[in-house]
Amino acid sequence: MAAAARTAASDSSEEDSLLPGPRHSSSAKTSSMRARIFHKRAAWRPHPFWLIPVVLVMSMSRGVTMSPRIQVYKAIACRSLDGATPGIGDLTNFTLAGCGDTEVQARAAKIQASVVTTMSVLSAISTGFWSRLGDTHGRKLILSTFLSGALLMEAVFVLVMKPDSMFGRHAERFILVGPIIEGFVGGLSTFNGVTHAYISDCTRHGSRSTIFSTVQGMVFVGLAIGPWIGGLFFPPKGYSDGYFYASISLISLTLLYVIFVCPESKVPAAPVEDVRERTSPAYKESPILVVRRLALKFISALLLPISMFAPRRIPGSSRYNYNMTFCGLALFLYIVSTGVYSAKYLYAQHVYTWTTAQLGYYMSTLWISRAFNLLVFLPFLLSYLKPKPTSPPGTNPNAYDIGRELNFDRYLAGISLAVDGLADALVAVVSNKSQPIFVALSCLSSFTSGGNPALHSLGAVCLHACGFGQDVGALFGALGVLSAIGHIVSPSIYALTYGSSVGNFREAIFVLGACLLFAAVGCLAMISPDEKNIALGDDGGSSGGAGAEAPEVRVRDYAYQAIGAPEEDAELEDAARRAVVGDRV
Repeated sequence: MAAAARTAASDSSEEDSLLPGPRHSSSAKTSSMRARIFHKRAAWRPHPFWLIPVVLVMSMSRGVTMSPRIQVYKAIACRSLDGATPGIGDLTNFTLAGCGDTEVQARAAKIQASVVTTMSVLSAISTGFWSRLGDTHGRKLILSTFLSGALLMEAVFVLVMKPDSMFGRHAERFILVGPIIEGFVGGLSTFNGVTHAYISDCTRHGSRSTIFSTVQGMVFVGLAIGPWIGGLFFPPKGYSDGYFYASISLISLTLLYVIFVCPESKVPAAPVEDVRERTSPAYKESPILVVRRLALKFISALLLPISMFAPRRIPGSSRYNYNMTFCGLALFLYIVSTGVYSAKYLYAQHVYTWTTAQLGYYMSTLWISRAFNLLVFLPFLLSYLKPKPTSPPGTNPNAYDIGRELNFDRYLAGISLAVDGLADALVAVVSNKSQPIFVALSCLSSFTSGGNPALHSLGAVCLHACGFGQDVGALFGALGVLSAIGHIVSPSIYALTYGSSVGNFREAIFVLGACLLFAAVGCLAMISPDEKNIALGDDGGSSGGAGAEAPEVRVRDYAYQAIGAPEEDAELEDAARRAVVGDRV
């Protein structure tokens, strides 16, 4: 009797009523099963291509306001130096009010440097925090937070251009509120980190160079489209608030898209109860202890992302794996080398006496060539050269596949950076007076833009090879921190080099860029795709430590198939068919 009762209890559904009453018929169960199948198939499923509109529209908004921001800096500088000049109050015509002298240019450059430095410093501090928060609370929360900060950043530019308001009267100080807000939410480093983490959540472990190249290419497509949109709808000369209102509209639409349309790729972790708080006595802490704890949290949030690149001990051995260290160093050197672009624009205007329009055409040419490389040429090349996996689809790759993919990303990044360094070296040697050669070598450098996505993909493969594949969000946050630090250091290095050498050797900036890129290639050459070490790391630390059982994670094949559980769908359909047969009987 007891056994029969247990069997009956086990057969009952958890949804059955505990009180006596009429039981649901089998037809109702069939309808419920069919509804579950419908909702399961109709549910939004995370996919890398969900981020394409986000990346494209955000890049368009940046492209729309890229030139107007320079005008805002000049207007603030002109107003700060001589607020009594006639016509300054009419900011739509500020360029006609004697605001073109060198003193105004220097003041505007100082304001721009303050904005960039403030945002970069705060982004370097906060990116690690937001990236780890994305690992526990999902990617959409971080994307929405960044978009809200970007929205407020654009609003600040509109407010400081109101000369009769409090914001306009103190514009030189109030303009820093925008980068402070956006810096606290992580800035572009957090945005890049969370987009790469979202893609990693939706793709199979291993090389992700193709999809990273596609997303990076959409960035340059948006940057190229943005100025054209602004030129079509707003006056080509003078200032107009419409540029920033257009950017605010684009960001607002993107925010609504992320909140209501884009699916979440990372299932938030269940909250863990803090045993220390539950068992600690109820007394008020000393303010000194509170300040000390907050200071330790701040320092750990700043240094913890960098610790992602520390050498990792190989399980079962006394040796260390330095792949993450060399990968992080290579990315940092590459980011510092990209400072040559801003110095390159000054070089072109000085050597070839280009106008602003000619410089704009040159920049558009570079963006278009980068977009073509990342969206057409590189994916076509990778489709033939990328190693084919030997492990079954839907499973994590074996040590052999990981080693091949690591080696592939290492060679792809190394070749891209080496050709980029060669282009800079050739500019220093042969392009002194030849504009066509300078433009051609600049386009050649743009065709090596696959180095950045290859380095991000290489970092993810190296982390998975060490057995810490579940920390991919923290990894891309750490890469974002390195990027922010690199953008802090890079402008000063190139400004100092260009300022000290412009009189006798103007091409010194290209020599510096070539040296940094060749040093990055040397770091990549030190990365080892040893299959034995990969096998030890993959067996020992998939969940973050030796012997720990990795949680079951649904992965998908790299062919961009929808994430799902077809075996569960089949079980539901079989159950529904059995229920229908039972009804007919």
